[in-house]
Amino acid sequence: MNRLSKWRMAFLAVILAFVVIFSSGLLSWHSVAKSRKFPTGGGRAAVKIGDNHGVILASDGSLWTWGEAGYGWQVLGLGSNVRTQACLRRIGLDTNWVNIAVGGSTTLALKSDGTIWAWGENIYGQLGDGSMAMEQATPVRSVPGTDWKQVATAGPHSVALKRDGTLWSWGNNWAGQLGDGTTNNSRSPVRVGSSTNWIRVWANLIETVGQQADGSLWLWGWDYSRSQKGSSIPIPTRVSPDTNWVDVGMGDWMVFGIKSDGTLWAWGRQAEVYTGVSDPSLDTSPARVGVDSDWRACASFANSCAVIMKRDGSLWVLDASGHRGVANVTAIVTGLVTNNQLNFMVESTNLCGDPAFGVVKSLQISYQLGGSNRTESFTDKSIVKLGGPGQILSLTRALFGDPRLIQNATAPLLQAIGHQPAQLRRIQLPKDVVAFCGGRHRLGAALTAEGEIWVWGEALGQHTPPLPALQLCSRLLNRVGVEAHWGEPGPVILKEPAPLEIETVK
Repeated sequence: MNRLSKWRMAFLAVILAFVVIFSSGLLSWHSVAKSRKFPTGGGRAAVKIGDNHGVILASDGSLWTWGEAGYGWQVLGLGSNVRTQACLRRIGLDTNWVNIAVGGSTTLALKSDGTIWAWGENIYGQLGDGSMAMEQATPVRSVPGTDWKQVATAGPHSVALKRDGTLWSWGNNWAGQLGDGTTNNSRSPVRVGSSTNWIRVWANLIETVGQQADGSLWLWGWDYSRSQKGSSIPIPTRVSPDTNWVDVGMGDWMVFGIKSDGTLWAWGRQAEVYTGVSDPSLDTSPARVGVDSDWRACASFANSCAVIMKRDGSLWVLDASGHRGVANVTAIVTGLVTNNQLNFMVESTNLCGDPAFGVVKSLQISYQLGGSNRTESFTDKSIVKLGGPGQILSLTRALFGDPRLIQNATAPLLQAIGHQPAQLRRIQLPKDVVAFCGGRHRLGAALTAEGEIWVWGEALGQHTPPLPALQLCSRLLNRVGVEAHWGEPGPVILKEPAPLEIETVK
């Protein structure tokens, strides 16, 4: 082999080595450093959390995200190649963001020029980009206009406030949550009522709450508080005569509100868990929560774990997640599904039986009875016997076991037992928190004035490492008919607040 051939082979070897190194992630064209503080500025910071991702608006107007592509949706806004981001990473280079909203797998963001941008799930047109695309992996221009003031989204539908005080919405409208008097979905903005004095808006899965300039609160969408099965309110309806509301937090089919006197109030389905009102029919109007009168702000939340702030800047969690789970069978359970309206809801791995996802005519739950595991399937107007009087039924896959929704014309068929009351506990954080939010799985996040972000609960984008030896044992057991899932990656649970690292590219 001559000298030229040797140099050629050496050059090819070097090129191949670089290809291997770059493709394996051992080296990149830029270096990545990690910090624990955001850049700060004179703007208003915010933090919002969806099902599997979070978004932070730093006070310098930059946007950051972390989490993972839950349910297959590209939620991070970082492109289709980034599906998991355990630490915070910046979205683009713009510094003129002023408002954000996150719900489910959808994100909306507002710029100082009055334009709205969106990314994530778009199955109902909730991104407002006018396309038929099922999702957008990076921020795209949303609804037309340059006079938008505030955005809100719950995932399936989105709402935005204009500078002229009008309110507009688009996306899913199954329950009338768009507020245009219909239940028709819309991929373009529709006007909410005719008022021109809206000042704020909040969105939940199938409900929306808006506040007018006189301080009054209005609700539209699916309202569980007006009947045991709920009903649709397709136009804004006043919540109460009060005009001193200062903040609102949306939960699972219920609402928290704080008044100017520092008192905390709740209404909606199962609000009695927090208010202590024994008659569920009284959940139709706000009822006082506790006796404290020094509350300042509350954040939207999920899974019955609200995050609220006191006037001294301390953060507290009002946790009612222990209120569900066990039921006592007092009669034969009949008619779990009647008139195409589900009275019982289950985990989405079987069938998500919540009206927010449309009319479902079948249902499956798993449960334990008499020491044995059982699974039952229900169809429209089915009659199924789960057990005799007095037997204990432990629901193992039911997500929202609301006993008072399961009953016949004479008496309730399931009676809740052993539930814990809502517990108020403090989150030990610095008192200079400028933004906070709650999420699913007791997840919470708080941003301090110095630019630090603290998180607790189930960590987004993080999982325990797999254990190959246990995975092999599980596969062997599965082959002989024994179901096992040993060694699989699981969620990382932060029992105490921990700082979240910020990725910076140099």
